[in-house]
Order: sequence, then C-alpha cells, then structure tokens
Amino acid sequence: MTAWKILQREQVLFADQRYSEDLFLDAYRWMTKQMKHRIESKSETVSLPLWAWYQWDGIERRKPDLRSSGHLPKCQRGVRIEFEQSDKGVLLSDFDLWHYVLNYWYLPQTVTEREVFEAELSKHNLSFFEMKPLPVRAYHQRIEDSWNRIFDLDWVDEEISEPYDRKRIQATFWKLHFDQIKDVQVFTAR
Repeated sequence: MTAWKILQREQVLFADQRYSEDLFLDAYRWMTKQMKHRIESKSETVSLPLWAWYQWDGIERRKPDLRSSGHLPKCQRGVRIEFEQSDKGVLLSDFDLWHYVLNYWYLPQTVTEREVFEAELSKHNLSFFEMKPLPVRAYHQRIEDSWNRIFDLDWVDEEISEPYDRKRIQATFWKLHFDQIKDVQVFTAR
C-alpha cells in the first residue's frame, strides 16, 4: 500500500532500495546493468528497477490471481495495479529462471552442460553453491554469462525451461507514471 500511496501523491513511482532484500542486492544490481544495456529507456538517477508481472501463470493467466496465496503476508492489504508501459522501456525475463541469478547458480542450456561445469569446478575445489561469488574470475564470469538465458523467452528445455505459453514472465522498468494506470484492485492477501 505504501507504493500505491506514493504513486498517488507523487504521480510517479521509482524503486526504493529500503524495501529491497539485502540478500539479493547483487542480483538486483546485475538486472540493473542488463537493463542499461538492453532497453532504450535510460535512467540516470534510479539505482534499482521496479518489478511487475507481464505473464503471471502462463499465457492464459496473465494477471496475478488475488485469490491465491503468496503475493503478500497473510491478511496484509495490497494493491494490484494494471498499467501500460512502452515496450522500449521494459525488460522481460523468465521469472523461474531468475532464481538462478538470485541464488548465484549456473544456468546451463542442458542438464549435461551443468554436470560438466560442476565437475570442472569440483576439480578446483570450487562450488557456486558454497562460494558466492566464486574467487576465480573466469568461472564467475561463466556463471554470470549463463544468466543471459533468462531473457530468451523462446528457449525451452524439458528439465530447465518451460515453453512460452506456460512461462511466468516478469517485467522490469525504471518508473511508473500515474497516467499509465489502467486498473487498480485493492485486496487482502490470503
């Protein structure tokens, strides 16, 4: 509700790092760098992006179902805002694969590729599950480079990535203007 009140008062909303999980700041900063390189809309003053759903639960359920749990802590009031944003100002990514970035995991194209990479690390007594970031720059860079797969929304692997029509797709962008709003629903989380 705080963000909604700020948006109503200021007529524009930016991300506020005070509401970010410190544990994930490195991942948020990585996404910020990606946005600066991948979308036309630039932000000179904003340090972190805003997040929204483009496709919550596949193509058939694009909007978050407010009857579902997990949106907010139980009994907390929230607001679902539907808005339009320019394609040039939004970066779409696979929400489920985003967890590889959040957890500092290697995102392979295949399970075999993952096994080969993990075996190579093991030979050097390294594990991305135990060391974050990896102390060897080349391995760290391979992990970061693998994360670019979250932006390939057409990529499918039966063990790693869903087909587009079943993907959960998130959108990141720099700001939301009040006049972009199409619909607002206040709800109490279940």
